[in-house]
Amino acid sequence: MFRYLRFYAAPLSSCTTAFLMFFGGTWTWVPAACYTGFIATLDQMFPHDVDEKPYKREFFLDLALYLSTPAALSLFFALFWVVGSGTQDPLGAGALVQHLTGVDVLAARNATPWYDHVLMVAMLILPITGAGGLAGHELTHRTWRPFDLWLGRVTMALNWGIAFPIEHVYGHHAYVGTTKDPATAARGDSVYQHLPKALYRTVVNACQLERARLDKIGAPFLSPKNVLLRMGLVSLAFTGFAYYCAGWTGVLYYLTMCFFTKFALEVLNYIEHYGLLRLPSEPVQPRHSWNCNHVVSGVFTYNLTRHSHHHADAQIPYQKLRAHAEQPEMPGGFMTAYLTALIPPLWRRKIAPKLLEWDRTQASRREYTLIREANMASGWPELMQSVANSSRDLGPEQVGSLGY
Repeated sequence: MFRYLRFYAAPLSSCTTAFLMFFGGTWTWVPAACYTGFIATLDQMFPHDVDEKPYKREFFLDLALYLSTPAALSLFFALFWVVGSGTQDPLGAGALVQHLTGVDVLAARNATPWYDHVLMVAMLILPITGAGGLAGHELTHRTWRPFDLWLGRVTMALNWGIAFPIEHVYGHHAYVGTTKDPATAARGDSVYQHLPKALYRTVVNACQLERARLDKIGAPFLSPKNVLLRMGLVSLAFTGFAYYCAGWTGVLYYLTMCFFTKFALEVLNYIEHYGLLRLPSEPVQPRHSWNCNHVVSGVFTYNLTRHSHHHADAQIPYQKLRAHAEQPEMPGGFMTAYLTALIPPLWRRKIAPKLLEWDRTQASRREYTLIREANMASGWPELMQSVANSSRDLGPEQVGSLGY
């Protein structure tokens, strides 16, 4: 039973965090900070999860995923309520909490200093990204289930993630490891160099993909059949809800949070694909993504950590992903790698040996030319030790026609 119940940890912890935020002061950010610290710490304490036994009651796993949408809504609503002022009490939520606990939460909120709000925004980034972005990511891959696909797109639209579901499913998974992929960071690029390019190209690619789809069915770009526009309406409606809850202050905090959650999703892409290369003419294989079998990260990300199998077969539900323990592993676990990437010198020290190992044990000889060019362009002297830099392989003219 625990194998099923563990996947409820993410939505339940999000709802608990949202409830505690109503008490103001440090309660607005300490529970969210514990969310991040809990995952990063316990990942190092528990052994890797390589369990691949099939699940018999998949409905309960789907339910855990569906609950992430109300969990994301609860976090956003708590944010809007906290940044309100005076007697603002949207939906009577404060009165209800006061009735249940006996605490005057309106007074506590109005006495909350500005720096707690700053810390709240910083600490909510990962819980909201987990509840909305990661659950939405899993659901939007279920293209064979209309309800799941719809719910995933709506969930991602809550944080203005309207381009990601289109580009990620129909672009990123086709182009991963090549220069066409906005999510695959070049060797030598810090996360801060990579993110502006990734965010821009994600939007451009999504528009191109949706335009191509609409052209096939004979519909104009400005039509009700445009998925991007329909998701945009959801985002606009939720922006209006933020205004209803806390006025322009609510809108400002909401849009700020949306920006940072998009940032967080791209950081996840950054650590999942950093520096790995693939010939566009060859199929995506498990070795073209960094993998992670840390159990706590897997629970809170719906096995997104099993990224090698996810890219080898993007239609596989999260509960059926294989561990692929033999594939290249990102340094330190999912959350640890995420936090490390935010400090470029530390990330370089951790990832460079991993890249050299990948070049030596995972790359094909046909990829050596691409690797050598990427190593030279990186400006990292340590990558010059790569086996690809000292081996004979296919000449540039043999891969030049493949898009490089």
